[in-house]
Parts: sequence; structure tokens; C-alpha cells
Amino acid sequence: MKNFRKSVLAIISAAGLLCSVSCGEKGLKSTMSASDNSELATTAEEADLGEYVLSDDGIKLYYDSETYSAELMATLEKYFVSFSENDYDSYLECIQSDYVEMMNSYLEENYGYDLETSFNNQCDSLKEQAGGDYTVTRIKAEAPETDGSDDFMTSLQDAFGENFCNTVKNKSDALHDVAFYLMVNTGEEETLLLSEYEIVFSEEDGKYYTFG
Repeated sequence: MKNFRKSVLAIISAAGLLCSVSCGEKGLKSTMSASDNSELATTAEEADLGEYVLSDDGIKLYYDSETYSAELMATLEKYFVSFSENDYDSYLECIQSDYVEMMNSYLEENYGYDLETSFNNQCDSLKEQAGGDYTVTRIKAEAPETDGSDDFMTSLQDAFGENFCNTVKNKSDALHDVAFYLMVNTGEEETLLLSEYEIVFSEEDGKYYTFG
């Protein structure tokens, strides 16, 4: 559960998931998985990253199709690209609808701004972490050692109440906990921006939505 609880608390404190996960790890870790010993390298020649699916936008998606669906990976890609392109509409399409409503109310009541402002802050944070404008080049997803989706929902319940969590669970066909790694290009080099963090998706009628 490394860094997972910290990410959840960052959401609740209105800093946002990505503001939290982007801090302090860029460039420190290249190991993508202790089990496969592969590395997220700055050039393709440096390491064999294994099989990937090339998305329509040319982003390399590394994942086990028996663990995660192509639809989930497409949502994960869209989610991260929305930050790099500062595209709030695309971001909203990736976020669970009840969370959007609840978080907007929470932010307005406690901080005096809305979810769009929080999103823009997250975009700025990632851009600063990358060292400037960037494009997403590779995403790897793998199953975490321990599924943290129940702990995640407990944390949301602490902030938003039991009714909110019951609504989300009733809408969800399943919850998916994903450990992810994100690589980007700043125009000068490819760099590992986020590593060894987790994100939870709600699966609803074959579509996937995340929180934060």
C-alpha cells in the first residue's frame, strides 16, 4: 500500500491525487516491477520493457490483458493525457459522476473553489514536476501486491459519508486497484514522472471511472 493512503488523504485535503503522487519520486526509481525486473528506461535501447499496445495517439500501454481490460487502459490513458493537455472536459469523462458532485460541494464549502480549479492546480503541479510542457509517452499498469480498493472506499467514507460510498458501490460492477507508472517527453528527453502509486477505478456497465 506504499503511498496509497497518502494519495487518498491528498484528495480529501483538496490537493488532489496527482499533486500528491507527483512529489518526490521523479528520477529516483526506474524499476517498474520487482517481479519482472524490467526498467522504465529513457531510451528504448536501454531496456526491454516487454509487450505493449500502441494506442491511437501513439502512447505505449504496458499491461496484462488478463488483469486489466483495454477499456480500463484507455481510460487511464485519457485521464493522464487530460492533465498534460489541460483538458478539463476529458478529465470529467474519466471521473465517477457522484464523486464530481460531492467533491465540488466539498471544495466550495471548505476552500471556496471548485473541482475545475483543483484540476488546473494539478495540471500546474505535474507540469512543474516535469520541468515544463510534456506529452505522455508510456504508461504501465500492474496489479499491486495488495488490493487497496476497500481501504480507498473507507477513506472516502470518512470524508464524504456512508451514503456516498454506498451509492458508488451500488453503481459499481467492480472496483479495480491499479499500480501505475507514467513516462513523459518534455521535448528534450523522456523521463519517468510518476512511479509506484495506485489508482482505483469503478467499473460501471463496461466503462471505467476514477476518483480525483
